[in-house]
Amino acid sequence: MAALNPAWLKRFSLTVLEFFLPRLCLFCGAGVGEAAAQAVCPECEARIDWVASPRCPICGLVFEARDGSDRLCGACQKEPPPFARARAAALYDPEGPVGQAIKRLKFNGQMAYLPLLQSWLHRPDCLELVADADLLAPVPLHPRRLKARGFNQAWLLAQGFKDKPLAREVLIRERFTVPQVGLNPKERRDNVKGAFGVPQPEAVKGKTILLIDDLFTTGATARECARVLRRAGAARVEVLTVARVKHE
Repeated sequence: MAALNPAWLKRFSLTVLEFFLPRLCLFCGAGVGEAAAQAVCPECEARIDWVASPRCPICGLVFEARDGSDRLCGACQKEPPPFARARAAALYDPEGPVGQAIKRLKFNGQMAYLPLLQSWLHRPDCLELVADADLLAPVPLHPRRLKARGFNQAWLLAQGFKDKPLAREVLIRERFTVPQVGLNPKERRDNVKGAFGVPQPEAVKGKTILLIDDLFTTGATARECARVLRRAGAARVEVLTVARVKHE
């Protein structure tokens, strides 16, 4: 009798489990109907604050006052960033579904949240940037941090776009940096200054590069990555993240 293929057996077992076990919300554990696109119940879905106008057309900052149209924020008027546009799917709430999903994937390696985060990046405003890009570039981790974590969440998120070229090492992290969490804006800028490099400038020359990451906070990392890519010859750099911090 021929031996069973282990990969086939694993897929079959998972299918059987999914048939018998109820589909539960990733956040509260409530039952989710099979027709739902993702394992998120309506109550938790309602807690997500999706990015919407009015916002800054460059950095994507969402204005606290919900009236009026898109307009440049004070920071972009004073010092335009080296990237052309930054967009995010949702606003970051550390205790809400968006914050929980990012932290559980990034720090706990809970891969059940990856398809959900990838689906959020397929909102219309996000896909506009993807359509305009020649090349997707995940924000890199230093090899030391990559070894400790075991994966780069930005690389995993970027893999959700199947129709665009994805370059793992078009942008590399040349210098190890401390985590940005807890640093003020100036400390964040100083922390990432000179941390990135483009080993093969010909790979980006004349192209529109879309940086992919999980979270846009002060924009220090995005600015430094964009500056290095532009200096290497990229024609345009844009930034796409799952979430961004709320208005100051």
